Amino acid sequence: MPIENENSAQERNAEGISGVVSLLLSMEPDSEVAYSEFELLQDDEIAHVIESVPLDLRLLVWKVLPASRYWGVLYALQEDTAKHLIDSLDEAGRQALQGQADSADLLLFADIMPTSMVDAILLDQEDDLVEELQQALSYDDTQVGRHLNSNILRVRPRVSLSSLAQRIRKKDEVKAVFVVTEDSELLGTIPLHVIFEQQNEVKAEAVMVPCTECDHLDELTDVIARLDPEENLSWVPVRRNNKIVGAMPVSVLFWEAQERVLQASIQETPSTEEDLFTPVSAAAKLRAVWLCINLMTAFLASFVIGYFEHALQQIVALAILMPVVASMGGIAGSQTLAVALRGLALNHITSDNIKLILQKEMYIAAINSALLGVIIALVVMYWFDSIGLGLIIFVSIFINGLAAASSGTLIPFLLKKVNIDPAISGSVILTTVTDVVGFVVFLGLGSFILLS
Repeated sequence: MPIENENSAQERNAEGISGVVSLLLSMEPDSEVAYSEFELLQDDEIAHVIESVPLDLRLLVWKVLPASRYWGVLYALQEDTAKHLIDSLDEAGRQALQGQADSADLLLFADIMPTSMVDAILLDQEDDLVEELQQALSYDDTQVGRHLNSNILRVRPRVSLSSLAQRIRKKDEVKAVFVVTEDSELLGTIPLHVIFEQQNEVKAEAVMVPCTECDHLDELTDVIARLDPEENLSWVPVRRNNKIVGAMPVSVLFWEAQERVLQASIQETPSTEEDLFTPVSAAAKLRAVWLCINLMTAFLASFVIGYFEHALQQIVALAILMPVVASMGGIAGSQTLAVALRGLALNHITSDNIKLILQKEMYIAAINSALLGVIIALVVMYWFDSIGLGLIIFVSIFINGLAAASSGTLIPFLLKKVNIDPAISGSVILTTVTDVVGFVVFLGLGSFILLS
């Protein structure tokens, strides 16, 4: 049944995004939502709501949005979330999304769209634009060439502004004007408003301003480092084969810079594409890769300790395997902590959804801890010829994995509640929890089972 609330849509919007999120989280499993609940929200606000609720509610919100709002919301979402929502569309939804797409949408989202959708959008473009788009798609999305726009004018320094204004009117959608020599050396750029404000016999060289150029193969991060903020550019000239062939919007560089600042501020460890409610199977697989890498380093530490085996007493095996338990709990907790810090930085974690986030993290921890615990237990049983020791380390890793998931989720949330920076102090507390729980369970079980 539809959501019912005494407040009007306008009053609910005034309550803020958190009110809409709370409303969604309070819904019964079989409830439906009407578009009127989101109609007054901006695209970025709807994206914020989507990324603050579990998968089933995300799809519920996505399916009631009109096609005219699809692209606006997709632009504000994280890449992994956007990909999942695009993949969830039925045939009618895909047709609607394709119908609303333009060349800029294609270039930005080509890597996460189904190939059939990319081909369909290409077919809808003008013939003279298709070749240009195909060339742009041959670049990685982190390269300048992917974002190249060829709607520019190259002029000589002695051309008059009046004649230049006439050329701009004849050519559709001119984005930028660059002044170059006969040898294609870049001299500068002329802001479009300057051309139309004067429109007299003033020469281009008299009003041009210097600007930074880049190569079509340059990485966006390299261009960001070279760009001079004082130039106040909207478009950066792009060179290919020693010729200025187009321009890249500075807004693309701003998006890239903002993403890097966010990553640095929350000290991300796992993939930047995982968010709070990435499906359990996908998130577990993603993190298991790094857990396996950590497992190799953990066994290396155990081997070093085992080198001194003859100097140890009755519980030598426990001493050798202690780093495995501590390390596995520590790395699993740090993965959970990084995702939680990202959620806090984006204001996606609230008192309303913290229980759902904790539940999801516990499921992931249970899957990875059980699978890797079995592998480690088999290795230990073969290594030490002891079924009891294998059982001990399996139980210890499983319990410590659950402790790591719960502490990695709750610690940053609680620290923020008491105005302590979780990015700095969270990892310290987390390491303490995983070490204490791991050693108590492992050594306690070892002492009880092996020595008795």
